[in-house]
Order: sequence, then C-alpha cells, then structure tokens
Amino acid sequence: MTESVSIVIPTFNRAEMLPKAIDSALAQTHSCEVIVVDHGSTDSTPEVAASYGDKITYVRRDRDFGPHFCWLDGILHANGTYVHLQYDDDWIAETFIEKCLSVMGEDVGFAFSGAEVIDDKSGRQMMTQFLEWLPQTGTFDNHLAEEKIVGSLISPGAALFRKQVLIDALYQGRLPLQTSEYHGVGPDIFASLLSMLRYPRVGFVKEPLASFRAHDGSITIDAFKDAQKKRDIAAAYNEVRAYYVELKAMQMVRAAQ
Repeated sequence: MTESVSIVIPTFNRAEMLPKAIDSALAQTHSCEVIVVDHGSTDSTPEVAASYGDKITYVRRDRDFGPHFCWLDGILHANGTYVHLQYDDDWIAETFIEKCLSVMGEDVGFAFSGAEVIDDKSGRQMMTQFLEWLPQTGTFDNHLAEEKIVGSLISPGAALFRKQVLIDALYQGRLPLQTSEYHGVGPDIFASLLSMLRYPRVGFVKEPLASFRAHDGSITIDAFKDAQKKRDIAAAYNEVRAYYVELKAMQMVRAAQ
C-alpha cells in the first residue's frame, strides 16, 4: 500500500521565495498532497498560490496568530498519514519524501535527512547539517541519536513526521510550566522529542536532501545577529528540553510500576 504524505508549507509575506518551496514539493518522486497555509500575508502571496490552480490546496486566514498556529492549521487540513513541514524559504530534493519513507516503519517515530545551508546571494553551500549524526541510511534505536537530537535541533524542514504526533506536539502551544518563549520556538523541536517518547526508533537518510536558504529575512539568521534574541531562543529551547527529560523520567517510572 502506498503511504499517503502531505507537504504543508506555512507562509507569510514571502511571495518571491514561495514558488521554489512549492515547486520542490510538487516535484517529489512520491505523490504528495501540497498545502500552502497563508496567515495574514499582505503581499502577492494569494496570486502566487492561485497560479498553481488545483495542484495545491491554499488555506488563507486574514489574521496572523503566529507561526505555530499556521503550521497546525495546515496539518489539520492534511489528509496524509505522514506530514512534512516545508518552510516557505527552503526547498527539498525531489527524492526527499521517497527516501524518508523508505526508513519509516511501525516502530519509527520520524525520519530525517541530512541538510545543507545555501547562501542566498551566491548560491553556494555554506555548510551541511545532521550528516554525521548517524553512521548510514537506515533505522536506529533512539538512544543512538538522542544526545544529538535533544542537544541540538532537527529542523522540521529536514524531517517527515507522523501526522498525529505533529498535531499533539503543536496543539498545546505553550508548555504547561513554560516561562520563556520566542516566536514559534519550541514546537519545532518538541515534534521530534515527542516522537521519541512514543516510538523506539528513528529513521535517517545520510544525504543532504533538504536545503535551507540563508538570507537576511530569515528569522533564525536575524535572531542570531542580536545577542538578546539569541539568548531568548536558547532559553525557549531549553524549556522544551527540560520538559522532555521530565516526561521521559515519568515514562520510566510508569514502566517500572
């Protein structure tokens, strides 16, 4: 049976960059549903989406409630068993979905590939990410990659998740005891951590199949130019990591009862 996959592209005022993200989603060697979710754009994003006709599903909200609500809106519209969150300024290789699916299984929570960071001005590869985290393409026990996954961050733009895990990771929004927040930071890492709490294995493709665009308008690039924003991001991620450790401890206690 062919696994159903949805690619959700949240977008906000990036009409010039959006087509590359959409085109890479439509070019997948595995058939995918493509959903573009636009919360509050004031540029020509509606016209860009309309140009694709029925090749995509376009979800438009006039009011912007923040990035992770936009992600959730798209996922709730998705029909796929699996969902890839595709950022509007990035793109994926045409075999990304096919190869990530090849390392999914009943005991695998999520799959991810290597990634590359591309300088927007020169088009040159600045660096690669995740390629050394696991030895080869395949499925692995969580503990073999857990330190890297918890200590760093696998961008959803390089991962394929189970739809239900994404919904559960995003729906609660702010964590129960959370005090530090920053512009959508937290749910992006919690999706992979929740996957590891529910499933014992992780899938990995040792190829740079996701491309992240480094540009001045990037939220991450902008934040890391500002010392206070950088501290705020770190604090928000540390909140999620602590929550994962607490949940894992609770899980171990329950298993021992």
